[in-house]
Amino acid sequence: MVAALPPTPLPGDIEDGTVDTTRGFHLLASMKFGTQFSTQSDGRQVLITPEHQLLCEHGETSFTIRHWLTAERNAEKQGLPFPPRGGSRGSGISTCTCQTTEGLNVKLSDSIELPSRPASIFSFLKETKMESVYVKGLEGRKVPHLSGPTYLLSTGRLCCRHGASRKSLIRKQRSVGPSFRLPKCGCELQPLRVHSTRLNGIPLCS
Repeated sequence: MVAALPPTPLPGDIEDGTVDTTRGFHLLASMKFGTQFSTQSDGRQVLITPEHQLLCEHGETSFTIRHWLTAERNAEKQGLPFPPRGGSRGSGISTCTCQTTEGLNVKLSDSIELPSRPASIFSFLKETKMESVYVKGLEGRKVPHLSGPTYLLSTGRLCCRHGASRKSLIRKQRSVGPSFRLPKCGCELQPLRVHSTRLNGIPLCS
């Protein structure tokens, strides 16, 4: 799936509400992992996370979508533009365009078994054959849905294809003169809510 484009349909439909555990997880635009749970009558996919939480195909919860829909209805009544979805989040604007939470409010059975979580974000990107680059001898894999593009190195560091971190790129933008210590490229990386060395509880590297 590619950022800013409609999500690529997940392979196959599940009509009985069960989870096919032969399929692995997908890294969604919200940077959460989910595996297919069901397909709605209009073709929308519903996914389930390792924490047994249901998400839309963009990776958003029913609660979040309802909050956005309420804010949009209030803005419409006041003749104001719709507020950007996810604009207040550290992970940036959401790609979600859902107008309904149908399929996201299902009561889940305790017996549902899901695939094992990926050992790390880097191993997942490698196993799913995401675009690779080498930066100073280190392998990097492209992280889907992020601008830049953004790559995750085997050491767990996030950078552009030239090896520059987001912090160093911001310093370059704010600098008043050239410096050999600052990146030479003009890349821009969007923020990613990473806690220490983990993303949504999964290590960046093994």
